Amino acid sequence: MTGDDKDLERIAAGIADDAALDWRALAKLDPQSTDTGDGLRELSQLANIFRSLQLKPERAASVKAQFRFAGLDVIEKLGQGAHGEVWRAYDPMLDQEVALKLKRVDCDELSHQFLAEARRLAKVRQQNVVSVYGAAAQDGRVGLWTELVRGRSLADVLAEQGPLPAEEVAQIGIELCRGLAAVHRHGLTHGDVKAENVLREVSGRVVLADFGTARELGCGTRFEPISGTRHYLAPEMLDGEPSSAATDQYALGVLLYRLLTGQYPYAADDLDAMRSAELAEARKPLREARPTLSRAFARAIERALAPDPARRHAGVLAMLVAIENSQRPHRLNGLHWALAAAIVAAIAAGGYALRPVAPQLNVDAAFYRDGARGRERLVDGATIELGDRLRLELSSNRRTWLYVLNDDGSIAPTVLFPLPGIQPVNPLGHGVRWQLPGKDGLTELSWQVDAEAERETFVVVASATPLAALEDGIAQWRHAATPDNALVMRGVGRLVPATPEPVRQRGSLDALLGRIGCDSAPTELRCLHFVFPHKNP
Repeated sequence: MTGDDKDLERIAAGIADDAALDWRALAKLDPQSTDTGDGLRELSQLANIFRSLQLKPERAASVKAQFRFAGLDVIEKLGQGAHGEVWRAYDPMLDQEVALKLKRVDCDELSHQFLAEARRLAKVRQQNVVSVYGAAAQDGRVGLWTELVRGRSLADVLAEQGPLPAEEVAQIGIELCRGLAAVHRHGLTHGDVKAENVLREVSGRVVLADFGTARELGCGTRFEPISGTRHYLAPEMLDGEPSSAATDQYALGVLLYRLLTGQYPYAADDLDAMRSAELAEARKPLREARPTLSRAFARAIERALAPDPARRHAGVLAMLVAIENSQRPHRLNGLHWALAAAIVAAIAAGGYALRPVAPQLNVDAAFYRDGARGRERLVDGATIELGDRLRLELSSNRRTWLYVLNDDGSIAPTVLFPLPGIQPVNPLGHGVRWQLPGKDGLTELSWQVDAEAERETFVVVASATPLAALEDGIAQWRHAATPDNALVMRGVGRLVPATPEPVRQRGSLDALLGRIGCDSAPTELRCLHFVFPHKNP
């Protein structure tokens, strides 16, 4: 581009931006550019005419405001609940309407806490979470203003349409899992997930709104006043525990149950009766209320409703994966029939008659990140990045064959355990807290994130018996170590993984998990998913 071209480009940009222009610069251009200069002047004049004629957007400020709050013209009350009021307001700084949530506070300390949490919320940028524009405290009230979503709440949709189609509920669940995961990543809980606080925009976007009871993760105190809506409260909250990522997940499970059936899982008149019903799991199974519902989808929701937080999904991203997997078509293949035939033959021969009934396999598993300050437990939704060193801690009540896979979105997953040359090996003894991937001699090892991806999904399969079908499958996938190079991580150094073996087509991992029984949850098998997004995908 020549100097003249650059001058012309700057003038054209100034016209577009309605900037003050130095038309004398045209005199410095090549005389043959006169026509171009005249054209630019005409363009500038036309632009000014259009600007002067342009209709300004209808301003909410033209409507008489009922009162003002923190510079906002508050126009109309949209609703009122136990935790405050919601108003339609006009923000002159943004020149647009906003939704303003107001509630009273009793002391300055609560005001400061509210404003600190509002600042955190303002950093959450995710399409399924309402955008926060500002917050303020004034005259004994605190206010939070957000985008004004043009749509209806799921409570209104449910009241008008009744129970929703399963596919629609699954999509709502997936979108809300994504929204809640973003909230949890910023160290917050929503605290009041319910149909009234989820909006469906006219475009179809599902938006998590009303953060009036949001709290910082891990900063609540035991026996603080219960906040939230009764039917959505997890049992631990009824015991006085603060809201958490696990209680948000429980509330989401209640919401999805209600969208599918039109009823709450537990209908009790008071908190004590509610707690008793929840602990006893005295609810109608989803597949009794909706017989056409897939077992996998029902199980994904009912797991979120477990009274013990440890029995719920590892987090909302793990719940998202479970819902997504439940929507994939399931095909019965020859291996299922062969397995069924073998079981029938064994029973017919009396092979099971004298065998004592073994206890159900129970597994306690958690991922940790190793760092200079020690180890950090990774909650679901915790972000990871290149160079992070990860370990899995696991214990079980029975001898266990363990398989750990990493599915980062590439063609095939990576086998993380068992690894050649690394101790321990399968089977793992019960009653021991195993640290994996294990040791190379006396050296403790860990897995290291060595490639960028949107997120990492770790699949942990624990079985009371060896899984020949899975072992045959993982033999064809890349391993994090080989017999010649068994080190995954030593100190602060890392060896590059071995060259990949030939791999199967994408999707074979899901197919294998289905074939070994992960979809049917037998008592001798546990299939866990842990999902961690990358910090800078």
